[in-house]
Amino acid sequence: MAKVTGPLFSIGARNQLGKAIVYSFWKGTNVVREYLKPANPQSGNQGDRRVMLGGLGRAPKYVQAEKVYYNHAKEVAPSGQSWISNYMKYIMVTYFTNVAGFDALYTEFDTHQNAADWVADAAALGLTSFNLAYKDMTNPFHHGLQLYCLAKFACDQYNLDNTKFNTAPYTKTLSTWDDTDIGLMTADFAA
Repeated sequence: MAKVTGPLFSIGARNQLGKAIVYSFWKGTNVVREYLKPANPQSGNQGDRRVMLGGLGRAPKYVQAEKVYYNHAKEVAPSGQSWISNYMKYIMVTYFTNVAGFDALYTEFDTHQNAADWVADAAALGLTSFNLAYKDMTNPFHHGLQLYCLAKFACDQYNLDNTKFNTAPYTKTLSTWDDTDIGLMTADFAA
């Protein structure tokens, strides 16, 4: 129900009138607009992007503030940007520009010589795979891949500037990481 102050269209109004018009206050002005049903088509392409973004956003919650990984990541973030948004933007722009990019990184993770260790360590942290029924892409965002993306980001930052993330295990090539290296990274989340 619309809430009106004073005669209609004079002082102000809020909310909607049926499914016809919406009264609101925008940028200091009272406005009236047509009611539009919110759209959420749940298309395959939209599902693909939501899986990529949703999966990327899960692992950083295990990185505690003021700990080793956090401090490294914060150091590489541009001024005014959080380390998590920098991390997500980097992975999205560098690897997840499309489904083929996601699939390529998924394959890199899945064929890693220690893929089972990525999976086990991700499960130990409490990560779970992320999926949506309406996506077009084949693979869900595996919980092991969520952890792998944090490592990929760290190693890439070291390769771009060897003064960043310049501690073990990030100075090693990611393809050679073993369970000890994965353990060092997850320890950096809380140490």
